[in-house]
Amino acid sequence: MKLVADKNGRICSAELFPPRTVFDASRQPDGSVRVVPLVEKEVPLVKPVRTREGFLMLPLKVSRESIRAALRADREAQ
Repeated sequence: MKLVADKNGRICSAELFPPRTVFDASRQPDGSVRVVPLVEKEVPLVKPVRTREGFLMLPLKVSRESIRAALRADREAQ
């Protein structure tokens, strides 16, 4: 399918780009453009705890391995 941008640089295609959907567009080394819909993910929240000195700390310790694994899984999902 060939799409042509208008004078404002917008591309319209109702079947490819549904209304109110957010996309990530990136230019590839070969000159093509890759458009990927952004999907909102569930993010685990940890409520910080205030210490007697007034500092905010996490109630549990987060290991570097778990952070690495989460980042790697997110990168591979793209």
